[in-house]
Amino acid sequence: MDAKKRLTESKRSLLALFKTRRTNIILCLGIGGIILIMLSVLLPSGFATTKKNPDVGVSVTSEEYASQMEDKLTGIIGKIEGVGKCEVMVTLESGVEYIYAVEETMNINETNNFEGEEVKKQSQQNNIQQKYIVVDAGSGKKEALLKTEKPPAIQGVVVVCEGAGSAVVQERVTQAITTALGISYGKVCVTKIS
Repeated sequence: MDAKKRLTESKRSLLALFKTRRTNIILCLGIGGIILIMLSVLLPSGFATTKKNPDVGVSVTSEEYASQMEDKLTGIIGKIEGVGKCEVMVTLESGVEYIYAVEETMNINETNNFEGEEVKKQSQQNNIQQKYIVVDAGSGKKEALLKTEKPPAIQGVVVVCEGAGSAVVQERVTQAITTALGISYGKVCVTKIS
């Protein structure tokens, strides 16, 4: 009889709990969340709006990169006191370097031959295997997982400006470029416009 009373009391407390408005709202939100999760599994992958790899930006060609750098430098240099009208040219050493994620396995085989308590012959063989991590790119296509892109290394910068006749202006422009790009003074040429 005691078990029946507990069961009846449990039913009453559950019914009282579901009669409150706050509980009904929370219950509806929970059910709605579960339905959304189930729908996300059923939708095709083309509906996804998030990037597959947030660390990797939009790829640009070397020419586009150089052009962007020239535009940025022209804007900065043009604001330096005494520069006047200026043009900038950036040359690159190489193109964009793509670094892909790699899975590495290493096997080490070590052999020891003993004569008594002393090691007579010892040999070690290391085998390292690397392979690219391949991911599904959609539509059945597979591609290597891009880990990061390194921008091209800058070979040199040439600035032609009206104020380059002054050594002070040349120094300011050279210092601005070397600081902005992290390159040495020898890679920057500042000359007067004709």
